[in-house]
Amino acid sequence: MIHRVRIKPLSKSRFSIPLCRLQCLPLVRPISEVDVARLQNEFVMGYRDGDRAMYVSLYNNLEEVLNVSDDIRASWSSLWQECSDEFDSMLEKDSDLSQFVGKMFFVWEGNHRLTSWFRHINKHHSMDKEWHISVDCIVVDPRKCVAVFLNAMNDINW
Repeated sequence: MIHRVRIKPLSKSRFSIPLCRLQCLPLVRPISEVDVARLQNEFVMGYRDGDRAMYVSLYNNLEEVLNVSDDIRASWSSLWQECSDEFDSMLEKDSDLSQFVGKMFFVWEGNHRLTSWFRHINKHHSMDKEWHISVDCIVVDPRKCVAVFLNAMNDINW
């Protein structure tokens, strides 16, 4: 199922996305503050390359797309804005990925990690550029099979 909904070409469906460009979509499992606190404690040493990939999409369960608006940019620190601009520059150089320029990505699986990591960075490392990270993501398009895809995400999550 997951293989089928990954964006094409498949070789370009997995890449790093800045945390600021990820939008929580806790459909698979509601966010638990206890789990977020636990993950924040585990994150004190930072992001570990090779950590589990997050499953993300341009589309939420209602097939809506969220652009990076002026309001969203204004909610970010200057370092997150810089990170986002660098990400868009990278995307623009690839004809297969340029469709993602200026877009937010909904997180279908990985919301607890996103919430805890983003909070930790903004609270403890807001002025440290090296903490304004991009994380491993697999980009999917579940529009034609949301219910089946949610079930597959639930199997991964538990």
